[in-house]
Amino acid sequence: MPTVCFAPIWYPVDDYATSRLRAKYVVDLLAGDDLWDVGLDYRADADIAVIVQLCSNSNFEKISNNRDQLVVYDVCDRFFATDRTFQTDEGVLYTRSRCLETIERADALIAPTPQLRDEISRLFPAKPCFNIPEAVDYGASPQPVTKAGSRRLVWFGHTTRGNFESSQWIIDHLMARHGYRPVLVTTPNTLVRRYPAYAEFCVPWSPGNVRQELAAAELCLVSHAPQEPGKSPNRFVTATMQGVPTLVSGSPSCLELLEAAGYGDFAVETALDVDRVVHSLSDPAQRTAYVTALQKEMWRRHSPGAVADAYRELFRNVWSGIGDDPTY
Repeated sequence: MPTVCFAPIWYPVDDYATSRLRAKYVVDLLAGDDLWDVGLDYRADADIAVIVQLCSNSNFEKISNNRDQLVVYDVCDRFFATDRTFQTDEGVLYTRSRCLETIERADALIAPTPQLRDEISRLFPAKPCFNIPEAVDYGASPQPVTKAGSRRLVWFGHTTRGNFESSQWIIDHLMARHGYRPVLVTTPNTLVRRYPAYAEFCVPWSPGNVRQELAAAELCLVSHAPQEPGKSPNRFVTATMQGVPTLVSGSPSCLELLEAAGYGDFAVETALDVDRVVHSLSDPAQRTAYVTALQKEMWRRHSPGAVADAYRELFRNVWSGIGDDPTY
């Protein structure tokens, strides 16, 4: 039986969305698979190694020296275009150079959205690139729609890469015009340092706090910065699966889901859009219809079964040799 190992960059894996969604969850989904022996952490003897987000210094040395091993690089962020540094246990990691080195070594690339896959395929046409969706985070399955009336607006995630900055104007408008109180589930120190005016709304991130705050929310908000057009819709999917009607802005992957569910006009780009969508979602029947339609489309794409099948197909393509078509 061929072996596959998933090697994320960040540990503990449960504390980082990418490590959780694109490594640990996949290993759990494929546990006991009839065709593939899948495990977490890098193994030199694995037939296929999936490197998730970035490659550590030690793992990069191993895959560079292990030329018989098939390498799949999960390029789930645009580090090929972003020159940042991270301090790791092994020392400083330079994101852009390491991303480009790992792309060069990889036999195949994967990305969480069609938008990012298409960009990668244009930039690196010699490398086959596949779109592999993410499972719903926090183990969520479709839940009944939350009730209107609490005026609690949940935003959750990292404040970096424009996630929070692109949401500020909507948060401010919903506070001033509609009387919503934001609940910001994130890393308190980072948020307070960058955005001190929002300190009183901060709730420390944990899986339990995310689930608890979504269960009590009237609305959720997800926005992506213009320079991040390939970002995953995982927060939109997670909130909607928890039953929370969610406003989305500036996110091609989220807009794609809205349009597929028949709600393309619910994307918000202006204050008038926000007013219109909030008014619609104040009606219980409209809230239920919106959440139900989106849950159906999201489950079709992001259910455990759909994600497991996508990885099995990826492994088959890599194991058998990939044809000339660089997209999937």
